[in-house]
Amino acid sequence: MTVLHVQSGATMKHFDFQWYAQQNNLVMSNARISTHYEEVGRQRGLSPTPYFDARWYAGAHGLGLADALSPFEHFALLGAGALADPHPLFNAKWYCWTYMDGDSSIHPLFHYIETGWRQGNDPHPLFRGRWYAERYLKDIDHIDPFYHFLTEGHDRGCQPNPLFDTGWYCETHRLGRNDNSLVDYIYGGHAARDPHPLFDSRHYRNAVDCGGLSPLEHYLTKPSDISPCPMFDVDFFARHARRHRRYREVAHLPALVQYIELSRAGGIDPHPLFSTAFYVEQNPDLKESRDAPLTHYAKSGALEGRQPHPLFEPDYYREQYPESRDGNPLADYLAGFSESGARPRRASRVDTATRPLPPSRTVIDIAALGALGGRLPDEAAIGVFAHIFYSDLSEYVARYTNNIPGNCTIYISTTTLSDAKRINAVFAERSLHPFVIRVVPNRGRDIAPLVVAFRDVLRTCDVALHIHTKKSTHYDGGFDQWRDYLFEANLGTPSVVAAILSALARPEIGAVAPDHFAPIKPLIQWGGNFDTVSRLFRLCGERIGTEAVLDFPSGSMFWFKPKALARLLDLDLDYCHFDPEAGQVDGTLAHAIERSVFSFVEMAGYEWVVQRPAADGAPAEPQALSDEVDTGSSQEMRQNQSPGALPDRRAMGRCSRAFSDQVAAGCAKKMRQNQRPRELRDCNAIVKGSSRADRPIGNRFLPTDRDLGLTRKYYPECTGYLVRPSPVTRPRLNLLIPLIDQKKGYAGIATALEVFAALCEQLKDAFDARIVVTDVSIGHHYEPPPSFEIVSPLAQDVAGRNTIVDASRRYDYPVFFRETDILLATAWWTASGALDILRQQAELFSVRPEKFLYLVQDYECGFYPWSTKYALAERTYRQPDTVLPIFNTGLLQEFFEANHRLTGGYVLHPGINRNIDRHIVRDTQKEKIVLLYARPHAERNCLHFLDMTVRTVIDADPEFWRDWRFVAIGEDFDASELRCTDRIEIQGRLSLARYGDLASRAALAMSLMISPHPSYPPLELAHAGVRVLTNNYGNKDMARLHDNITAFESFDLDAVGRTLRDMAGAWTDDPAIGWRGEDRAGWFFGGHTNLGTMIPRLAEAVRGLGTRRDGE
Repeated sequence: MTVLHVQSGATMKHFDFQWYAQQNNLVMSNARISTHYEEVGRQRGLSPTPYFDARWYAGAHGLGLADALSPFEHFALLGAGALADPHPLFNAKWYCWTYMDGDSSIHPLFHYIETGWRQGNDPHPLFRGRWYAERYLKDIDHIDPFYHFLTEGHDRGCQPNPLFDTGWYCETHRLGRNDNSLVDYIYGGHAARDPHPLFDSRHYRNAVDCGGLSPLEHYLTKPSDISPCPMFDVDFFARHARRHRRYREVAHLPALVQYIELSRAGGIDPHPLFSTAFYVEQNPDLKESRDAPLTHYAKSGALEGRQPHPLFEPDYYREQYPESRDGNPLADYLAGFSESGARPRRASRVDTATRPLPPSRTVIDIAALGALGGRLPDEAAIGVFAHIFYSDLSEYVARYTNNIPGNCTIYISTTTLSDAKRINAVFAERSLHPFVIRVVPNRGRDIAPLVVAFRDVLRTCDVALHIHTKKSTHYDGGFDQWRDYLFEANLGTPSVVAAILSALARPEIGAVAPDHFAPIKPLIQWGGNFDTVSRLFRLCGERIGTEAVLDFPSGSMFWFKPKALARLLDLDLDYCHFDPEAGQVDGTLAHAIERSVFSFVEMAGYEWVVQRPAADGAPAEPQALSDEVDTGSSQEMRQNQSPGALPDRRAMGRCSRAFSDQVAAGCAKKMRQNQRPRELRDCNAIVKGSSRADRPIGNRFLPTDRDLGLTRKYYPECTGYLVRPSPVTRPRLNLLIPLIDQKKGYAGIATALEVFAALCEQLKDAFDARIVVTDVSIGHHYEPPPSFEIVSPLAQDVAGRNTIVDASRRYDYPVFFRETDILLATAWWTASGALDILRQQAELFSVRPEKFLYLVQDYECGFYPWSTKYALAERTYRQPDTVLPIFNTGLLQEFFEANHRLTGGYVLHPGINRNIDRHIVRDTQKEKIVLLYARPHAERNCLHFLDMTVRTVIDADPEFWRDWRFVAIGEDFDASELRCTDRIEIQGRLSLARYGDLASRAALAMSLMISPHPSYPPLELAHAGVRVLTNNYGNKDMARLHDNITAFESFDLDAVGRTLRDMAGAWTDDPAIGWRGEDRAGWFFGGHTNLGTMIPRLAEAVRGLGTRRDGE
């Protein structure tokens, strides 16, 4: 490219030779190209440079081919002085005003070409050169972005600015191949065409006077907080954008451009009803798109029926408005939801099954509540959020709220201005507290005003109360007193309020609510709300199962810390999420939120208290405060009020989100007296004179994502526990075991149950016993052992009862523990769970057992490659101060003493499983059977080496092995796992009877395990007269345990094959050799075990564990 300039005589001396030649299909030297232009190009009106559009210029200035001056000569000699535009995309006047301070010594085009573009100047308001270069020319810094766009960028679909989608514009408006989309838009297209899927020109024009500019130019050049798209909420986006790590880089850009830029660097939501995370999760193909999620939705997702948010169903919107099938359902809904009556989602399935309240639920008498709490500081800000739909109950509300002491403000919502005036008159006369009134849409009942209209001030309160003028006209008779019951329970007397505030002073308590009104209890059910509740949970990154506990402040009147509802407030719900008012009695978002209140409290890490009112009879008249209220200040407040007056609405500023603030007249002075600091205060930090009481008073039943832990996302067996406190103090021994049905378990399960049973028998006079099943649910046909019963995880804990609880579904339920519970872990992941349970015991009770028992049955981290899982397993062996180990065999203890800090403890020398031993028939005639202990899922059992060994011995002596059977037992698997031979019969997992029979008849066996534990199968088979080939590992020498065991050190395939052949030859010579083999260990064989001597010593240690203070 060459630079254009005008020399003497105002003639063109240089032009873009390469571009000119390409445009006119010329292959010649520059000199001949110059001649071509002089002789041909001038007369034909050809452009000498892409910066100059000769045909467009000629048309704009009425020039013809017969004129003496070519279009470019006319521009150079005449048009330049008049700041004529050389190209439809070069705005000379705008450029001069913007970059040249009116300098007329050089035309803006030449200024741009020679220096301007390098300085970052733009040729037109709708072409953003720096943005273009960053997007498309990152590795090319010597090319003018505008030149690139004119010569090749447009044809490639490059955008001239973030809000002009070249490819989409051409496709949507069906432009020809040679048409420039930006030119089309600037010169007429903007009157009816949108420049970008997210730029709705009609929507923008309806809100803004563009003053002759195109909507896009006006938006990009005139600062405005008006959104050009109904699916883009400027205020909502701004709140979220300010927290984005790249916000400072884009803060100077228009809001919609900010969204497009920030969306490239991570998910950010553009509107309350568009969830980026949800949309991306639902549409994996989006990863292949370069568009922002909202852009994708606007381009194609809407027409394809894709869902933009869990709380909006586009297909249901189209069912309501069939004429909108070809439109964008979300945009249509948002443009008219407040007037149309459209519902954002269909009614959920109705579940009318009564949900019993859990027996383990704690309910505290209101009379006892105050003594169990602390004390809020006098300056703690109390907010009462009262939705007064029925203004005739204003005095009723005012009288009850006067029972609240201290720094209290009443925030009132209502739905009409006439109601606001009536409420203002009553509260101005009757209320002892300052108040604020806001008029809100009649949408979302009492819930939307709380979480939408008053979200701004709610976060500034330390504690809050939510009440409303309930009139449940759809209920009969007994329900007429429901409202009175709730007001009495929350506000009935100053002492009631004081007790509730005392409970909220405890740092762990996030909400206090009355117990359910008696006639309501039988009606506790999900109704038509579970699906919506589940969607709310999903937005919070949580899950809820259909069997989860359902408890909530029925009637939605309760006290709370706003921080305890942070997860609900963080959803940034707006009126568009809520259902239009249609007299519904169930199934709306408001009903779903009511049923989720306690769950949101738990998500924030708090507990909730259910309080039982002093009397459930007819409510008493509310009592006024006496010496706890500054009556002088109250009188002064009344003297400064103007009953019935409301401030001039014109002075109230811009209405936000369809509601207007109505600030009660005469309250300004009182508000100043109680001025609240702007920053949000941590109520937990300002509790005065309150050490946590010993008695837990709160409830939690929802295991949150935080409780269940991150480890479970990779290793489900490591799912964490939500531990809840049991008030029972009798000591209890708890067996943490992966599964309890021995028909599904292996030898380690049987050993754990045997040790536990013996220990329970030894401790029975002083300890209860419980089995906690951690991995596999208890089967319907399982029969618990004598004296044990299966109970629900939610059952009330009772001293003196031995139980079995299914904790495999701990993602749905908590597990209740006593402060005196002693744990017995049986595998590394149960030990990891025990460490977590101990930590929570210390948090709940301030004391915990000193140690937990750990039945170490192998070096389990060796089951895995060096990895995260290996390290997690090994961690459980690095707790010498917390673990009391029980080693399964002395060999394993020796290994740990040599390799780990986990030393001492107790050693179990187990005996053979009696149920196996009784199925072994001694002196049975042996057959040519080689048993292979094969478990593909357990790499340590070396299935592949077994397969290779069988092939090796057969290849080495096929005639000898011709009539031998190789039988794989231990685990069911497919024959495709075996790649070396088809001689192996797979019998898989056997009953104990079949196992005993096969062992009695088999001559040989191979059972391998790369582990320091001796492994039961070689010992069992040796006891059954089988000649067993196995391997040694570390300090483990298997041949020392029994005459029938031969062990090798190295996994040398040929050497191991020769050993197996020699063993087979020895058996062939003496088929009864196995039955004569003798025990050398002194344990296991013949049922010999040290269990009877070890258990009493272990029981004594358990009795001495006791509990200790956390940190001692």
